[in-house]
Amino acid sequence: MRKKLLVNVVIIVWAIAAGIFASIKPWQMYQKQSAEARVHEKQAHDAENKLDQVQRTEARKKSPQGRIEDIRKHGYMKDGEVSPDPNKP
Repeated sequence: MRKKLLVNVVIIVWAIAAGIFASIKPWQMYQKQSAEARVHEKQAHDAENKLDQVQRTEARKKSPQGRIEDIRKHGYMKDGEVSPDPNKP
């Protein structure tokens, strides 16, 4: 009876060890793919944020207030307006 119990325990331990050994490579591949997926996900998120920023900037430039700000940056003044910089005409 003891011998049979010992044989069963050895077989179970051997089966567990074999299962762990067999699952090491798939686990490593899973970890690598998971890390790559996180990197790609972050890149996609950054690209979406940049696209949102560009779209907001473009929408601002196309709005009436944005166009006014843009032309004023280039020195446009309305008739009768005085430049805040005394060195500029």
